[in-house]
Amino acid sequence: MIRMMRSLAALVLAALTSGGALAQSYPSRPVTLIVPFGAGGGTDIIARAVGEDLQRALQQAIVVEPRPGGNGAIGSAVVARATPDGYTLLFTAQSTYSLNPNLLKEPPYDQLKDLVPVASIGRSPWLLTVPTDSPFKTTADVVAYGKANPGRLAFAFWQSSVLVTGETFGQLAGIQMRKVPYKGQVEATTDFLAGRLPIMFTDVAGARPQVEAGKMRVLGTSTIKRTAMFPDVPTLTESGLDVVTDSMIAVFAPAGTPRPILERLNGELTRIVATSEPVRDRLRQLGLDPTTMTLAEADAFVRSELERWAGMIRRAGLEKN
Repeated sequence: MIRMMRSLAALVLAALTSGGALAQSYPSRPVTLIVPFGAGGGTDIIARAVGEDLQRALQQAIVVEPRPGGNGAIGSAVVARATPDGYTLLFTAQSTYSLNPNLLKEPPYDQLKDLVPVASIGRSPWLLTVPTDSPFKTTADVVAYGKANPGRLAFAFWQSSVLVTGETFGQLAGIQMRKVPYKGQVEATTDFLAGRLPIMFTDVAGARPQVEAGKMRVLGTSTIKRTAMFPDVPTLTESGLDVVTDSMIAVFAPAGTPRPILERLNGELTRIVATSEPVRDRLRQLGLDPTTMTLAEADAFVRSELERWAGMIRRAGLEKN
């Protein structure tokens, strides 16, 4: 019995030692952050901002690689099928881990079985916007027009959370709106600014340069409280529409990634988001509220969000496709 206990203790010690060594030796080559949306969009911009500090922390190159398409499903599937060694990570928004599993009949990845949450970065609101020359001055103007002109309003979507935001808005407002799919946010914004779309739901990172250039006006935000970037803009809830669909930017790894690597990544990303003032300032400039979670908290969050968005999707009357 004593010999068995000693052997067991030796095995435990060996496992702990090898785990610590693995964390210390990782990474030994560049790490790729797959962004499942188009280059130049909000998530891509945020990934590059965080990636700069992560590169210094890990002392290895961080490669940000946009893989757009399928409302984020294509890039997510790439990571889900990747070798679980910590060198291919998913830097993504709410739509890929909370909405796609609830909207796709045959998603190319299983969120809970194929991917594991690594860390959270921050919350980002969706903004209801119009071109500056639009006759719509308030959310109420949009609703009034939509009721008087069924089917005339159209909005773009390039990821699932934008789709659900628009559909929830239309349902609560009691108006019919057309939804127009795009491959990425940049392409959608181009058509929007060209006058091909009367309204657009976009994130702060995508909206801010257009607002500052005088090309876009913000009418409402999909948050419980007003966003610090646009403090004078009322929330959609203040305008009578209970649309709360802000998105949490998060990082995932392929399931099976060794725990020591997950802990190393969570520790570095948490430290960066919590203490790096350049990164925190950059996140705030991009409209994010910096938010950190432990591995356990991130796992619980993803599971609860899957349920919350499933309810919103049902209420919006969306069916799986």
